[in-house]
Amino acid sequence: MKVLLIASGIGKTSEEVRSSFIFDEAFRLARRGLEVHIVRGRFTREDGEVSYSMYFYGLGRKKYIGVVHAFFSTIGAYPLRSLIRSPKAIYFESLYATRALEVAKKVRLDIIHAHFAYPEGLVGCMVKKRVGKPLIVTVHGYDILVEPSVGYGIRLSKRYDLLVRKVLNCADAIICNSKALYDEVLKVVNNEDVAKLIYHGVDLKMFTPMDKNIARARLNLPVNKHVIFTAKHHWPQYGIEYLIKSIPEVVSKVGDVLFVIGGDGPLRAFHESLARSLGVSDYVIFVGQIPRELMPYYYASSDIVVVPSLQESWGLVATEAMASARPVIASNVGGLREQVIDGFNGFLVPPRDPKAIADRILYFLENPSEIEKMGLNGRRLAEERFDIEKRIDKILEVYASINRRNP
Repeated sequence: MKVLLIASGIGKTSEEVRSSFIFDEAFRLARRGLEVHIVRGRFTREDGEVSYSMYFYGLGRKKYIGVVHAFFSTIGAYPLRSLIRSPKAIYFESLYATRALEVAKKVRLDIIHAHFAYPEGLVGCMVKKRVGKPLIVTVHGYDILVEPSVGYGIRLSKRYDLLVRKVLNCADAIICNSKALYDEVLKVVNNEDVAKLIYHGVDLKMFTPMDKNIARARLNLPVNKHVIFTAKHHWPQYGIEYLIKSIPEVVSKVGDVLFVIGGDGPLRAFHESLARSLGVSDYVIFVGQIPRELMPYYYASSDIVVVPSLQESWGLVATEAMASARPVIASNVGGLREQVIDGFNGFLVPPRDPKAIADRILYFLENPSEIEKMGLNGRRLAEERFDIEKRIDKILEVYASINRRNP
């Protein structure tokens, strides 16, 4: 089976952090015997370059002949009001669709699989209309869910909301990584049967229990402190400021503690300044973007993992922590409430509540046996529900079902 994968941000190796969850999935599809052709939304001249048994294609030149023709031939994919947008955005969509269509015709694909409803799903919809092959769209969060307080979610714009609705009703199947996404998709689609709930998965061999002291030695972290870890982009929707605001209360009661904050982004300077203004800089280290191969060591080094997001379709950090047998304190939002069972493998807390975060951290530090017990519970839960190989099995079932309906 030949799959045309439309994924803008996917890297070409397993070490690249961005969209690593898409790479992990695509690589396993290729390992299962599928011929995977990936069109990326990048201005590179890749034309079928092979990496990890997958074929990669770039957009080529920024000025691409035939783009105007492609736009007019696919204009039916656009709701009329959605055309009142930036010409640059519409040009990019047409360019991306032109390139994807080129590859689709070249490889004679069987299935189009787009990751994210926009722009990838829109591109997939355009290609489907030209080649008549079925379209699967995996939705991930920003393309479906919204959090108006921090401007999160593309559907906050009515014009883009119209595009997302068009794409979801163009798709032959929509893979939802959490029930939070699934429920929202059901509000949009005309045919509820297209929505498929398939939980995100992680590599249980990569993320696995490991000796804490060995992991800390690898990262040069102190062995005589309690380590609380998070790794999120420094963006408003991930609520890192509320974790930082919890630190004064924690350190007022437990001094031998270290907060390790991974990730980068536009709010990093603000978060570092916040730690200084609260007088807790000595208890926090900001380690920046963490190479993917080091992530298992950070989980293993930690006592507790915190995911303080304001909105989260699926907290991959929470799943990886669970697989690493670490308890999780997470905001009671979105897909996080499907991963963390309160009091079993961690705790759910209200979003934007530093005191609740501090209270739960202190509970664990004052009851160290609970750290081990809930960590092991999380590992068992990951094995039962969030194994990436089980996810791949279910995706292949969707492919097979779609193919049977579209011989």
